[in-house]
Amino acid sequence: MRRLLQRIKYTPYVTIGLMVINFVVFLLTEIGGSSESTWHMYRWGAMLTSSISEDGEYWRMFTAMFLHFGFEHLASNLLVLFALGTVLEKGIGHLRLALIYLVSGVGANAITFLWHYRMDEEVLSAGASGAIFGLMGAMIFAGLFAREWIGALSLGQVILMLILSLYHGVNEAVSDIAHLSGLFVGFLTAILLLKVFPGQYLYDRRRW
Repeated sequence: MRRLLQRIKYTPYVTIGLMVINFVVFLLTEIGGSSESTWHMYRWGAMLTSSISEDGEYWRMFTAMFLHFGFEHLASNLLVLFALGTVLEKGIGHLRLALIYLVSGVGANAITFLWHYRMDEEVLSAGASGAIFGLMGAMIFAGLFAREWIGALSLGQVILMLILSLYHGVNEAVSDIAHLSGLFVGFLTAILLLKVFPGQYLYDRRRW
């Protein structure tokens, strides 16, 4: 019974849930049209520079991170989300992982919007890359400065997952600003959650 409870406790519910949400949203966009159609994706909530700067549709910074342009875009993001999310969630807990993912996704989209706005570029963007690179930033912080949160994970495993994430970023057709922004926001959020306000929960105790 105790083993069963431990298994339930360490199941990466948030990571699995995020993967399911992204997949379901993708199916819905495909059923209603094509996820590779810019107009269709705009109607679903992809982030367009002028829609935010002129129409004040700031909610697109949130909805855009659950939309993907085509199956390959979705699959590559879900692969890295699974690799990073399952490990991080076991170490830092369900709530912390959810917060890092969401804050990084919105934060990366906000910075990306500001960048394109300052450059006077009209860009339609979508994808979970900012949020996923936020998890990568959190992994970097934990691996370097907060190993107590991922105590059972070797440094080699951390490096392997980071290499996978970097390869994913280099090969994905998304602006570098989204990747770097997500990495930066995830790193800062991890500092707040794991060091500044860590609570009393460590790797071998109960977690959020």
